[in-house]
Amino acid sequence: MVRSANASKQTASTIDAWQARFEELWRSSPSQNVVFIGVGHPLRGDDYVGSYVMKEVMKRSKNRHNVHLLDAEASIESVIAKASELKPGHVIFIDACEMNGQPGETQLLSMDMTDYPFFTTHGIPLKLLAQKMLPESKTWVLAIQPKQVEFGDGLSPEVQEAAKSISEYILTRMET
Repeated sequence: MVRSANASKQTASTIDAWQARFEELWRSSPSQNVVFIGVGHPLRGDDYVGSYVMKEVMKRSKNRHNVHLLDAEASIESVIAKASELKPGHVIFIDACEMNGQPGETQLLSMDMTDYPFFTTHGIPLKLLAQKMLPESKTWVLAIQPKQVEFGDGLSPEVQEAAKSISEYILTRMET
């Protein structure tokens, strides 16, 4: 889970805002590699949301030559080198992000808009990994506000609803 430094307060009804940003990004890179990386610990409640979304998309997607899907779960270090080898134009991490918003609220943030506190649920903060391993790529976080990240709990209903909506949206975009 990452922290957003500059995310504005918004309600869950502003889902169109992240989708509009995503559309701009998607249209701007039709021939570039785009890498999606799902991140989240399977035993940390809503922290799992990024990995959950990526698993759903991977199960149902059709291969597209310039779109690559990676699921890191709790070990982003295990896939970051593979992402770097793909020389992507854009990398979109899907992850729980503390934005002081409503559970399930979603924003597409430039990695530059995120903080990396000393303590994080990732071994190495996403922003630091992106700076070091993906310096030529534009990096983003599709950030989902968690409700709870305690050990042993599954996704909260609000975050699970957001995850399903995000999965459907990404799958739809991949078909076009």
